[in-house]
Amino acid sequence: MDGIAILGLFCLISAVITYGLGIFVYAKNPDSRVNRLFLMVTAGASYWAVGEYLIWSVNSYENVLFWLKASSLWTVVIVMCIHFILCFADHPMARRENRAYLLMLLYIPAIILAGVNFFTDHIFTVGYSPDFRYYYTPSIGDPIYTAATIYFLAVLFWAIYIGWQARRSAGNDTLKRQSSSVSIGLLILLGFGSQSVVILPLFGIFAPNMVFIGIVLFSVAITYAILKYGLFILTPETVATNIIQTMPDGLLLTDMDGRVITTNNSAKKLLTGSFQTNPEVFTGPPLPEPVFSKIRDDIVRNGMISDYELIPDSDTKKTMSISGSLVTDPDRGPAGLILIIHNITERKNAEKALTLANEKISLLTHLTRHDISNLVMAVSGYLEILESEDDEQRRKEILSVCINLVEKITRHLHFSREYQSIGLHEPVWQDCERLILRAVEDIQHDQVELTIDLVPADIFADPLSVKVIYNLLENAMRHATGISRIEIYSQKMDDGSYALVIEDDGPGIRPDEKERIFKQGYGKNTGLGLTLAREILLVTNIQICENGEFGKGARFEISIPPESWRMKTRE
Repeated sequence: MDGIAILGLFCLISAVITYGLGIFVYAKNPDSRVNRLFLMVTAGASYWAVGEYLIWSVNSYENVLFWLKASSLWTVVIVMCIHFILCFADHPMARRENRAYLLMLLYIPAIILAGVNFFTDHIFTVGYSPDFRYYYTPSIGDPIYTAATIYFLAVLFWAIYIGWQARRSAGNDTLKRQSSSVSIGLLILLGFGSQSVVILPLFGIFAPNMVFIGIVLFSVAITYAILKYGLFILTPETVATNIIQTMPDGLLLTDMDGRVITTNNSAKKLLTGSFQTNPEVFTGPPLPEPVFSKIRDDIVRNGMISDYELIPDSDTKKTMSISGSLVTDPDRGPAGLILIIHNITERKNAEKALTLANEKISLLTHLTRHDISNLVMAVSGYLEILESEDDEQRRKEILSVCINLVEKITRHLHFSREYQSIGLHEPVWQDCERLILRAVEDIQHDQVELTIDLVPADIFADPLSVKVIYNLLENAMRHATGISRIEIYSQKMDDGSYALVIEDDGPGIRPDEKERIFKQGYGKNTGLGLTLAREILLVTNIQICENGEFGKGARFEISIPPESWRMKTRE
């Protein structure tokens, strides 16, 4: 096999390798404009290579001329390669708004030169040598050939320059190496192409175009960059696209009327089950009115918004943070909005938990100080009585009461220490009866009959729940005029919940105050007790309400959901 046949066969091999690489790159990310353009370049290069192979596979004037004319679109292949470099480097010329300039600078001249090559012999012509064969040769000396050569060399050097500029401006080493690989491959392509088109014909050497050796080496450089540096996977365009689709925050692009232009998967998930039951098909603004209109007006006025909090509806219990900016048209007028939706539900829950924790600390401090103060006053009163008491038996009884009061003070101090060691947010399983008895022990109820009748159960609640029971009993003792009886009982309800009831025979709560007593600041004292009592119980979804009949006594019912209590076997 002679050298001509070998080079001709190399053209065919080049076509297979080049097109295969294009398919491989396209499959990496079919949605990428860079990848699609690269596939077009490789398909065009393969067409060119097959035409070159066929030119050198026949040996007649008519056949060589036919395949020479059939390969005339090689000019378009070159400018597509340059277009690919522009897109890869994110050059302004490759952007949609500059498409007209790209056509005038690259594609229109390439198509004109392809037509000249097809209809005339001003660029290439068919030659013949008796000792050699029929071949094609550049029309050296023809002004059109000279102009075409200068044009293609100029735009190729321009592409190489853009590639190196992209390398210099690349934000990290990976992108720099990608740009270097593409630029080096392009230099190899230019070097081999100029040999066959310019240099060898000057010495009377005619052979298959060596540009296809350059194409194979260019393919090797591209393949190396793909495997080593993530080329076509980590390009600025593909990275931006992947970031948008994989980012945890929702992204929405809307027009000024709220019609959704595009969105990402996170936005669909965030809006599902809240305002939009089917975010795949937006029938109106993606956010509820008047929220969307307010956000739009703020963005138009200020150019952007940040951290606008939104609760889409009361059912999902989601809290979202909206940030956005204005998209303008070429005349700098408002064209649309970019909205970023961040789910801050966990952050808001954490803030709420922190607030509750601080309030619980405050309540614990307040109640402990209050309880110990009352007990100290009681001890002080008994000690004064003890000082003036002469009866020895009576002195022993008073001393026993004082010792009991001191033990209660000690229990309060121990509880404060234990509660802090357990942790402010961690509920625990507690024996309901033991919890009630601990609260009752600290209440002075000598003048009040107190009965307890409980269904044996463990409840899952905050350790501070004992203070909730204490607070309810202490409020009854302090505020219920004429109280003589308190009943504490429980029962299992039909819905599976566990009801714990604290009921007295005092005057009761007025109907208009039944809910207000749980509001912060309301009440005869600080108003903090019942407010935080409700918050403490809500840690494990336990509800509390007052449903007694005014004039017949107060009745506080604590409803414990099925998942927060369990039956306990009597010992």
